[in-house]
Amino acid sequence: MNCLLCNGQVDQGLTLSQILSFQALTTDSVCSACRRQFSPLNRVKTCRLCGRKLLAAMPDPCLDCEKWRRGFPYPFASRSLYEYNDAMREFMKRYKFMGDYRLRAVFSPILKAELRTTHRLIVPIPVHESTMATRGFNQVTGLLESLKLCECLATREQQKTGRQSAKNRLTRVLAEQPFKLKPDTQAQITAKPVVLVDDVYTTGTTIRHAAGLLMAAGAASVVGLTLAR
Repeated sequence: MNCLLCNGQVDQGLTLSQILSFQALTTDSVCSACRRQFSPLNRVKTCRLCGRKLLAAMPDPCLDCEKWRRGFPYPFASRSLYEYNDAMREFMKRYKFMGDYRLRAVFSPILKAELRTTHRLIVPIPVHESTMATRGFNQVTGLLESLKLCECLATREQQKTGRQSAKNRLTRVLAEQPFKLKPDTQAQITAKPVVLVDDVYTTGTTIRHAAGLLMAAGAASVVGLTLAR
């Protein structure tokens, strides 16, 4: 088969024991050269609250997370699987913004492997209706295909509430809530532990909006998991 990213040949590298095992074989959709361009964060020291890659002199939790802890009303931690480097940026450009849905196969098996044994409800971050109409898919649920999901969140229209520059960070977070619970879904999350899944953690605002909404609605606890940070 050909690599989904460079169209080169993917070396299956099967051993004799695998061939003779008569078991279903899982093959990578990406060649080893392309796969090496991505940087897994489990190989480096990261912030225990947001998954940011930490340099030697950086504190843990990082300074951004200390600010969040002072302003965000709920305990929350998130981790990411990969660093958002040039290779990941190009992947997101092609998958998310150019709409190449085939590319979900590049990371879907890895992300799903992280979630298959979780005892938490898996809640994907939704996309706006206009984005769905333009792109044709939710890039997060595309990565989670075949998993049992609790799709209890929807986006809501934003209303102007004054100049953003005049607001502090917490005020912006509370005033700009972009999500709402879908009708009749609160009972699904009440007293349940939740893992929120998104594609990229940038500032942490989006995933905390969703986490705050779920906690306020009665979730027992909420953690985050993103593909990239």
